[in-house]
Amino acid sequence: MTKDMSRFLIVILSAVLFLKSTGGVLADQDWEYWSKYSFEIACSERFGLDLQPEFRFKDSFEEYYYSKTYFGLYYKLNKFLKIKGYYAYKTKKAKTVWKKTDLLYLDPTLQFNLQDTDLNNRFRLEYDFDKKELVYRNRLKLGKSLYKTLVFFIKEEPFYSFLSGQFEENRFSVGSTVKVWRQARISGEYMLKSTKSDSQWQTVNVLVSGLSFVF
Repeated sequence: MTKDMSRFLIVILSAVLFLKSTGGVLADQDWEYWSKYSFEIACSERFGLDLQPEFRFKDSFEEYYYSKTYFGLYYKLNKFLKIKGYYAYKTKKAKTVWKKTDLLYLDPTLQFNLQDTDLNNRFRLEYDFDKKELVYRNRLKLGKSLYKTLVFFIKEEPFYSFLSGQFEENRFSVGSTVKVWRQARISGEYMLKSTKSDSQWQTVNVLVSGLSFVF
């Protein structure tokens, strides 16, 4: 067994022990499953198209309640800065009715690669046409290559609403990405999603799977 693989197993074991030790707390919380897909098509060296469908299930994965599809463009200014712009169509189930929403996104992203470590900061602006609400989301992601095509990552993303003037959501995630072949990657992560309701924070456990293609 290689040193990198040993480190990866230690990280996985530590995560399992942590989740087990907090089992009493997590047992009373809801679980969700999010399935994400990404298709990035290069039109030139710097410019391309991006399509991202997403589906969500709640009540311990039993109820399909949410879908969102991003249609966008991206432009690479240099090796450190990439800018994406999206239109997104969202549907969300409220009791027995599906509500539809149109959104716009602007995503400037800074990325730095230091040997086997990646630091990624996405500065996202999200505008909801129905709520007339602008939200700023700052996602900081730290990735570490553990074994050839395997990358372990940790992410933190707070949400700030300009409408309410306060932070209303936070997402903390740990997971890994595997490069299946040159143009495809799969990922899996555990997310602790915290949402502010009135003056209290409510948390949900989320399992997220991802499949991405770059052409």
